[in-house]
Amino acid sequence: MGIEDIIAKIGSNGSVRAVFLLEGDIYREAIDEEIGISEVSMGMPLVNRALDEVRKKKCAVCVFCDGPLEERDGHLMIMEDKLGNIVGHDVPDYMLDEFKDDPDVVWLCDDFAVFPGKAKTFELVMVMLPRHTTTVGENEGAKDPVLLYPATTTDLILRKRFKMPLDDPSIASAIIAFDMI
Repeated sequence: MGIEDIIAKIGSNGSVRAVFLLEGDIYREAIDEEIGISEVSMGMPLVNRALDEVRKKKCAVCVFCDGPLEERDGHLMIMEDKLGNIVGHDVPDYMLDEFKDDPDVVWLCDDFAVFPGKAKTFELVMVMLPRHTTTVGENEGAKDPVLLYPATTTDLILRKRFKMPLDDPSIASAIIAFDMI
């Protein structure tokens, strides 16, 4: 099994438009852009644990897709106080009913719930969580694959480099990083 098998497996997903090996200058440029993002749009500090996991891996591919790579089963982003208490999180569609009528929820946007009563400090951070993916795995030669949905600025860098449409909102980029078996 080799990188070609991994790319072929990812490319066989019906939502995938293109897959490219992410290495050399473009890998460094994308990672440097992600490292440079230290806060979210509202000025809150960002801790990117997903990026930390990606950087530990030896190989990476860039995936462009027009739908989900796999069913979502957890949070991609949480809000924590300084003590590590989770005080907010994204709410995927399948979880909306759990929170829509909760009087203790403050909606930061349509899909992010905040629970102010859970905060023990006023120092808050947004945390991008690593997402272990089943899109590809050991059968194809990829050990412990991790999925990262990059920031908008990184997405633009990747689109330009791989000649993907810059103005098509139906296409999203993702980075899958892994170690070869």
